[in-house]
Amino acid sequence: MDELMEGLAEAIGEQFDNYFQSLDNIFTLAKASPMDAIPGFPSQELWNASSQLAVTIGAGVASTIVALFLFFELASLFNRSDTKGLDGIYWILMVFLKAAVAMALCKNMTVIIGACFEIVASMVDIIQESDLFEDTMTQTVNISSQLAEYYRDAGFWESLGSWIFSWLAKGCNWVCMTLAEIVCKLRFIEIYVFVAIAPVPFCTLINKEYKHIGIAYLKRLIALGLQGLFIAIVCFLYITIVNASVNNVVVTDDGGIGAMFQMMGYSLLLIIAIFQTGGWSKSLVQVN
Repeated sequence: MDELMEGLAEAIGEQFDNYFQSLDNIFTLAKASPMDAIPGFPSQELWNASSQLAVTIGAGVASTIVALFLFFELASLFNRSDTKGLDGIYWILMVFLKAAVAMALCKNMTVIIGACFEIVASMVDIIQESDLFEDTMTQTVNISSQLAEYYRDAGFWESLGSWIFSWLAKGCNWVCMTLAEIVCKLRFIEIYVFVAIAPVPFCTLINKEYKHIGIAYLKRLIALGLQGLFIAIVCFLYITIVNASVNNVVVTDDGGIGAMFQMMGYSLLLIIAIFQTGGWSKSLVQVN
C-alpha cells in the first residue's frame, strides 16, 4: 500500500514538471520577426511567398496608382495661377520627387516592415534579460515537489481523486497553451497578408486625399508588432500571478486540489488575456 501511495504522489507531481516550459514557445513567437526562422512554423517560406506576391502583384498595382496620382497632381498644378516660371519648375519637380519617394517606399517595404518588428523583438529581449524577469523565474514555485510531498501523507482516495484531477488540470493547461500558440501564429498570418499588399497603401502616402490609407496601414503594422510585446508581458504577469497565488497553497486547508484548481483558472485567464492583446494594441494606436 505504501508503494502505491508513493507511486500516486510521484505521478501527481510529475504532471506539473516544467509547468512553465511551454511558455518558451510563446515568448519565441511573440518576439520573432516575420522573416525569422521559427521552429515548427514555415515563417521563412511564408515571408518569401508574401514578398513575391507584393512584388509581382502589389508593385504593379502600386505603379499604376502612383502614375494616376502623378497625372492628377500635374493636372492640378497646371491649373494653378502661381505656377509660372521658376515656381512652376519647382512644383513640378516636387511632384516627381513625391512619386520617386512612393516608388522607393514600395520597393523597400520589406525593410521597413522588418525594422518595425525588430524593434519589438529587442523590447521583448529586454524583458527576458531584465533582473526582474530572472528573479521571477528563480522564484518559480516548485509545484511538482510540493504536490508530491503533500500526497505522500494524504489518504488513498484523496490521492486517487487528485491524480485524476491532475490529468484534467494538465489537459486544461495544454489546451490553453496550444490556443495561445495558435493566436501567436494567426498574428503572423495577418502580418504576411499585410506584407503581400504593402505596396498599395505605401503609395497612397504621397497623396493628400488618400494618405490616411497609408497611415492607417502603418498604424496596423505597429499594432501587430505591439501585440507581440503585449503577449510577452501577459506571459510574464501570468508567471508572477502563479508564483504569488499557488505558493504554499498545497499546505493550507485547500490542499493539492485547491492548488491545481487555481492553476487551471490562471491558465484560462492567460488565454483570455492573450486573445485580448490584439484589441489592446489596436486601441493604443487608435486603429480598427
